[in-house]
Amino acid sequence: MIRFTLPMRLLLAILPAAGLMLGGMILVTVHLSQQVVERFINDYGRDTAQREAQAISAGIRGEITIAEGAARMVSALAATREREGQAPTLADRRQITEYLRQAAALHPEAVGVWFYAEPDALGPDNAARDTKDMQVGMAGTGRYALYATSQEGTVLLQSPPDDFTTQDYYARAARSHRLTILPPYIFPIQGSPTVLVSHAMPAMVGDRLIGVAGIDLDQRDRAQVYEGRHPFGAPIAIINTAGVWGYHPDPSRLGSAATFGDGPDYQFSIGERVFIDQAQPYSLERTRSDGSRLRRFTWPVDLIPGEGRRLLVMDVPIDRLARPFAGIRTAILMAGVLCALLLTGLMILAVRLIVAKPLHRLQGGVERLNQGDYGQSLPDQDCPDVIGDLARGLEDFRLTLVERDRLRLDLQRMAACIAVAHDAIFMMNREYSVLYANGQALGLLGVMEADTLLGRRISQFVTPETAAALAGLRHQISDSLARRGMWTGVVDNWTTLSGHRVEAVEFTASNDPGGDILVVARDVSERDRAERERQVLQRQILQQDKLETVGRLAGGVAHDFNNLLGAMLGYAEFLVADLPAESPARSYAERIVAVGARAKDLVRQILGFARTDAGVQEVVAARAIVEDAQVVLRSTVPATTRLTCMTEEGLPPLRVNQTQMMQVLMNLVINAHDARREDTGDISIRLNRGPLPFTFPADWTVQEILPTADGPHVVLEVTDQGTGLSPDHLARMFEPFFTTKGQDKGTGLGLANVSSIIKAHGGGLAVASRLDTGTVIRITLPCLSGLGSNAREPTVGDDGARHPGEGAPATAAVKPRGLKVLVVDDTDAMGELLQEGLSRRGHSVTVCNNPQEALALLVDKSQGYHALVTDQTMPGMTGLSLIHAAKGPNPGLICVLCTGHSAEVDEATARAGGADAFFLKPLSVKTLLDRLDALHSARV
Repeated sequence: MIRFTLPMRLLLAILPAAGLMLGGMILVTVHLSQQVVERFINDYGRDTAQREAQAISAGIRGEITIAEGAARMVSALAATREREGQAPTLADRRQITEYLRQAAALHPEAVGVWFYAEPDALGPDNAARDTKDMQVGMAGTGRYALYATSQEGTVLLQSPPDDFTTQDYYARAARSHRLTILPPYIFPIQGSPTVLVSHAMPAMVGDRLIGVAGIDLDQRDRAQVYEGRHPFGAPIAIINTAGVWGYHPDPSRLGSAATFGDGPDYQFSIGERVFIDQAQPYSLERTRSDGSRLRRFTWPVDLIPGEGRRLLVMDVPIDRLARPFAGIRTAILMAGVLCALLLTGLMILAVRLIVAKPLHRLQGGVERLNQGDYGQSLPDQDCPDVIGDLARGLEDFRLTLVERDRLRLDLQRMAACIAVAHDAIFMMNREYSVLYANGQALGLLGVMEADTLLGRRISQFVTPETAAALAGLRHQISDSLARRGMWTGVVDNWTTLSGHRVEAVEFTASNDPGGDILVVARDVSERDRAERERQVLQRQILQQDKLETVGRLAGGVAHDFNNLLGAMLGYAEFLVADLPAESPARSYAERIVAVGARAKDLVRQILGFARTDAGVQEVVAARAIVEDAQVVLRSTVPATTRLTCMTEEGLPPLRVNQTQMMQVLMNLVINAHDARREDTGDISIRLNRGPLPFTFPADWTVQEILPTADGPHVVLEVTDQGTGLSPDHLARMFEPFFTTKGQDKGTGLGLANVSSIIKAHGGGLAVASRLDTGTVIRITLPCLSGLGSNAREPTVGDDGARHPGEGAPATAAVKPRGLKVLVVDDTDAMGELLQEGLSRRGHSVTVCNNPQEALALLVDKSQGYHALVTDQTMPGMTGLSLIHAAKGPNPGLICVLCTGHSAEVDEATARAGGADAFFLKPLSVKTLLDRLDALHSARV
């Protein structure tokens, strides 16, 4: 018995099916080829008929434009005259005549071009009758009507027949008020009957008919155009919806009615009558009387857009139509047979590819698995048959082998990563015995070998103190792992038995899926130190921002208060000067001056705190700061308080404002004196070279107010043994208006001024205190490393003036009288005070509170001002700007600048800006007068 393979059995089963399929495809292909050729023939014929109809329509529309042009011209002339309120003139008629003459000359193919006007439509006809000129009116009537013909290049003008208005070529267009194309008709042309086709176009102005323009065409000339079109070698014909031939290759049928009936003797079948009546395109097959077959194609010929009244008729022999498509049927038949044969071959090939090849590939995959090569996936897994099931089963087995190798590799990589991790990693069981530890974990416990640690607890390798801390956390760890599956905590002062110490260790414990505990330990000492430093810096920044905000507020308030205080002191000085010495009122005025002086000092303190710069600085020996202040300080504190000053030898020089440094020491010593616990006490001042440690016992509170800058510096410390300060008070002691003294015993500005001055000098400030023990305030000042200890170098702007407003002593001279002074101040009180004070000295004073108005007075030389006294801060213009503008036209003008507070203007800035003198408010009127007189005397 013969045994066939599976592919051979499949092939024997599909051969009969392949034969049936091949025969069916051949039959389908034959039928399909006939339909395709028929479709091509029909579409080709309809497209050809459409092109011919469109070409004929385009040619006829060109003829229609002649009549349309004449009608539009007449309508435009009549409309223009109507808008002007005038009737058309004879000149307008001659213009129309000229248009008709030119149209006839340009279109010799036209039999004639004409226009026939309604009575009096182009002006009164009687006026034209008298001229006897046929170009403007018909003989005997004067009515404008003209017919232009072209004969052998010459245009002839003549009047149309008298019955012109009753004919269709005029009456139909006049009634319809739209373009009209007449069917062919016979009309005598120069005595010869001619078949004409006319196009008539009414000329309208609104709804009023002016006349009708037209063009007549010889149907024989048009027939020559039609005869030149023979698509597929077949003539064309034109029939209208009335069934009348507009054109026919047989001249005898031109203008006659077509015949309708069944059979080859009739021109159209009964069924075609519906399409002709509606001018709808169609195609059908006809058989001639000689038995030949024709295909008739029709298409609308639109002489007027949308008219739809004519059809082009084209009868083409079938053999001529089918000639271009003769090879298509054979090509389709051959393609069908080839496809059937190809499909049969593909079916046979598919048996081999679908069955034989997949089985061979699976066999190769099994051999690779036997050899241990299972890195490549098996093919044919997406097959939805038995072969696919076999492939998927083998692939599952291969993936199991691959997963085993991947897990082994992952375990090796994980172990390598854990071994080099920066964190200490432990794996423990539920009794906290170590199951695994990486290298960092061994180092954290001070263990050299892992075997020493495995199976034991980590508490066995740390000091008793650290073990006690771990034991205290054990209950918390167990509870957190049970509730959340994780615990995080920090153990401080971690110390092992081997002596290894870590400031802080952070532990993170979590449950392992296998039931063990994973612990990760990390040294967070640096992080904790950085966090503490960040908090200290944040407090310092907040403190500085608070001081700057309050400083700006205090400076603004002090500026306004200076003006009021200056006015009060000035008028009080007037009272002291005017009242006799024995008058009680004079003593009251003197008390007002004394109280005002105290207020003046308070304002100076506020302005000093608000000032953000260090004023005029000079290079001085460091020891001079303490030595110059000793005399004043010893007279400030009582004899019961012992003041000790100690200065290190060989200190480098400093660049400081010595007056401000005196103020710093005064404020610190006074506060130290007020902090005494009894009637006696010790205050010590030390000046040393830095850096020096600033460390205290743990029960002392240390606060850094301003950080110490890098570089060489000296250290100034003021120490007392007073009541000390609590931590809350220590953090606020340098805030403006904060004081721990009783009511009326302090303003809270002294230490705030200290902070502002030290900050402006680029120095550092720190304080340490303990209740009932005392306080230490440390100041660090940057020093100059290139100069000797006794150096003293004046700075730019140091003109020897000790206080603002005090210039060089005036030379002895007679005080002038009668100066003309302009006072500019936006505060009325200050202006009135200066006017009164200067007037009392005999000067002529003008007060102006607007700097722009003051500048206008100064520019006017006829005013003759000798001096200008101006405030610095004013709306619209500063005092320095006013001085600069005023000295341009008047260089000899004496200018005095006054200001209550300005961080941008000092003595040096004022002089550089052109001011001859500079005063800080509140100013003394007498000092101002003396300085003014001295400046004037120096210029005389």
